[in-house]
Amino acid sequence: MAWVGLFALIIFYWCFFTAAVTGRRSWMWLGLLCVPVFIMAVGHRADMQINGLIITLCIFMFVICRSSLKDILLWNQKRRKYHWIFLGFLWLLCFLFLFYSIVELQMAGYLWDFQGWNLQKRNSFRITITTLPIVWISYYYGEMFYNSVDRLWKRKSELVLISCNFFIANNRGGDTGIDKGYFLDGVNNGVNYHFRMTKGTYYMLQKEKALRLKVQKGLLGGFYVLENPCPNNAKRTLRRDRKNAKIGILLFLFVFLFGIVLFFFPQLLHLESWKQKISIFFD
Repeated sequence: MAWVGLFALIIFYWCFFTAAVTGRRSWMWLGLLCVPVFIMAVGHRADMQINGLIITLCIFMFVICRSSLKDILLWNQKRRKYHWIFLGFLWLLCFLFLFYSIVELQMAGYLWDFQGWNLQKRNSFRITITTLPIVWISYYYGEMFYNSVDRLWKRKSELVLISCNFFIANNRGGDTGIDKGYFLDGVNNGVNYHFRMTKGTYYMLQKEKALRLKVQKGLLGGFYVLENPCPNNAKRTLRRDRKNAKIGILLFLFVFLFGIVLFFFPQLLHLESWKQKISIFFD
């Protein structure tokens, strides 16, 4: 189980570092799927059982959600069709997965029983209030699941955009904040197309006034660009890419060494004493 925990920690780091480099927050949600496995690996004792179903479900969800993000440089999901019944069904599946995982971790003793499942008299109000954040989080995984379905079948085409306008914006219309994104507006035959993109793609293309995009149209109508429309512009981000690579390798070594100590030499971190202090606090 120690090796599984170490692998989960590395994947968790890789997802969050990718989110920082690309500016796409969905990578952080992807990384959180490693948390149940990591919790079991850290909290496992000789008298505790490993829930193989949770590990299997985490791997399944990770693979599905990963396919919604893989290799995409620009994307337009505003033009696709929303089948609300199907989206609701996917949301329900994600909710059941999260709810089951969290409840099982509490009942098995891996996680603090903040919902009170191990109490003789359960508080329905307490369970309802603590379940609401799970409902909210499930929406994001449902969207990622929906995007993965959209990418199951792709029809290739070419889209020429003129009057390209690149800008940074957040959900409130400003250009700063943790929720900011990188966007492109362009015109083709009088129709305005709105694409979102990764941070590196933005800095690479921001001076272009016209683009010829090789677009893959998804099953549900989403537009995805996987190929760099201006490969010669890659030199513009070469310095930035090298800097990110150096930081990424340095942080990876730190995370890897921390994982080795955490799972193979826990006595160096006094892990058991910390567990006792935390359990006394919550009791």
